[in-house]
Amino acid sequence: MPPGTLPHLDLVEAYHVSVPFRRPFATAGGFVTTRSSWIVRLRDLDGRDGWGEIALDPGASTSEMDRLALAVREAVEAFAAGRGPDPQVVAASGSTGRAVLAGLDEAREALARVVSGASTSAQVPGSVAVNATLDVTEPRPAAEAAARAVAAGFSCLKLKVTAEAPAALVARLRAVREAAGGSVRIRLDANGSWSVAEAAERLNALAPFEIEYVEQPLASNDFSGHAALRLACSVPIALDESIDSEEAAVAALAAGAADVLVVKPARVGGPAIVRAIAARAAAVGVPVVLSTFFETGIGTDAALRAAAELPLLGRERAHGLATAGLLAHDLLKAPAAVVDGRIAVPAALAVDEGALERFMVERAGAGSGAARRVAR
Repeated sequence: MPPGTLPHLDLVEAYHVSVPFRRPFATAGGFVTTRSSWIVRLRDLDGRDGWGEIALDPGASTSEMDRLALAVREAVEAFAAGRGPDPQVVAASGSTGRAVLAGLDEAREALARVVSGASTSAQVPGSVAVNATLDVTEPRPAAEAAARAVAAGFSCLKLKVTAEAPAALVARLRAVREAAGGSVRIRLDANGSWSVAEAAERLNALAPFEIEYVEQPLASNDFSGHAALRLACSVPIALDESIDSEEAAVAALAAGAADVLVVKPARVGGPAIVRAIAARAAAVGVPVVLSTFFETGIGTDAALRAAAELPLLGRERAHGLATAGLLAHDLLKAPAAVVDGRIAVPAALAVDEGALERFMVERAGAGSGAARRVAR
C-alpha cells in the first residue's frame, strides 16, 4: 500500500475510551484522573486490522472533547465512504482536526505494515532510547528518584520545573546531578512558566550542571523571546507546546528559536507530519525528540515507530515515550517494557480487545455498507 493511499475497507470504527490514570495527573489546568481518547480501527477486505489513536491534551476542556467527538464521527463516516481527510481542511480546523488526522494516519500506516508484513524498515533501530521523568521538587527526594532511575538503566532524566526560586532550583539540580553522575543527561521542562528575564537568570545559574536542554521556557507564541534566550544563555533551548503544526515548526526554525524540537504526533497531525517536520529540521541541523499526550499503548506504539525512523543528527537522543505505567491499562496484550532505558519496537501491535471493551464508553463506525453508532 503506497504512502498516502486509502485502502479498500470493510470496517471503520472509532471507540471512545476512558482509562483512569494510576494517580491524578497534573496539567497546566489542574489535575485529571482519566485519559479520554478515541481508538481507530481500520479493517480491510481480508480481515486485517490497523489501529490508531485520536487524542487531545489530557487537560482539554469538555467543549473541546465534544468538538472532537463530533469530528471523529464525521471522519469515520467519510473514511468508510472512501474519502480521506483533506489536509488543508484539517489544518484549518486546528487541534481537533490535527488529532483526528493523526489517529487516522496512524491506523492507515499500521494497516499498511500488516499488509506488507513489515514492522519497520531494516535501516531503523530495533529499540528507542527513552527518558525518565522526575516530578519531585525537593532536593533529597529528587536525588533519590534520580538514583532509582539510573539504577533502572535510564541514561536521560527529565525534570519538571516551575517558577521556583533560582536558589531552590540550583539546589535540586545539584542533588540530582550528584546522584545521577556526570554521564547521565539531564533535561528540564518549564512548560512556558518563565519570562525571558526569569529564564536567563535560572539558566545561567544552572549552566555548570551541563543541562542537555530546557524545554519550553517561555510562552508558546514567543519565538523571538526564545531566539533571544538562545543568544543569552549556554543552555540549549527546546520547543514543545510551540510546535503544534508543520507551519509552526517552519516558523520556529526560521526564527532561530530552538536547538531541539519536541514533537507530539497527536498534536501536529500524525506520523506523516512528524516526518515532514523532522526533514525540515534536519535540513538546518535541528534534531527532533518525540513525546506523547499520554495516550494508551496504541498511540504510544505509533510514536515509538515514528521515533525509530527519525533522521539521526549526531548522537542519539532519548524520547519522552516511557509512559505506559501512568494508566491503569494501556489497551495492549503486552505492555511496552522499558529495559535499560530503551523500548523495543514490537514486530506487531497486539490490542487487548477485552480491555478496549471494558474501558469503552461509545462506539462510532461503519462496516459492510451500514453505518452505525452505539452509545452506552
